[in-house]
Amino acid sequence: MILKRGFTLVELLVVIVIIGVLAGITFTGANYLLGAQDEKQAKSQIEVLSLALEQFKSEMGSYPRTDQITNEENELARGSFLIRSLFGLVDENGDKLNLKDRGKNFLPRDSISLGEQLGSRYELVTLSEEEWTNGSTLVFPMDPWYEPYIYEYPRKDGHKGFLLFSKGPDGQSSIFSQELTATPTKEQIDEDNIPATEPGKW
Repeated sequence: MILKRGFTLVELLVVIVIIGVLAGITFTGANYLLGAQDEKQAKSQIEVLSLALEQFKSEMGSYPRTDQITNEENELARGSFLIRSLFGLVDENGDKLNLKDRGKNFLPRDSISLGEQLGSRYELVTLSEEEWTNGSTLVFPMDPWYEPYIYEYPRKDGHKGFLLFSKGPDGQSSIFSQELTATPTKEQIDEDNIPATEPGKW
């Protein structure tokens, strides 16, 4: 008679542990790749916005100014003003322009993710042609972690240029940019590319 031998409890535990370790490695690797992709996308979008801001300044003589927005904590209002300015929907004072008076569009329409606030969260938004043209919806540039990009000009810390950054995946660290140059010097990085306040307290 041939007896069929089954797995012992120890063998089963060893197999379960090996499967768990392999799953953990796979999950960690996938998260790392997705995180790196999100960070790359955020930096790319910041570069697009920065280039549009430079073109805006070249044409209009100044970056869009946020010192007219009285609520200092209203990141959405500053982000919305940035987008409306770069799309030529408002004048230098933030007043809505008539269709015939619309300014130049400095930002390619599909080059940036736009968000809107729905209750306590932010979601991607796709505007209809009418909404886009009228600028009637409060939208702002949104990073890959579904948070608004932070924009400020002039900077309250007295540094040159504008403040533009993402708070990153944890809402604390910053992925940021300022006036982009082909070969930034150490002084430019130290003086112009550091957020105005401590992380998490913008």
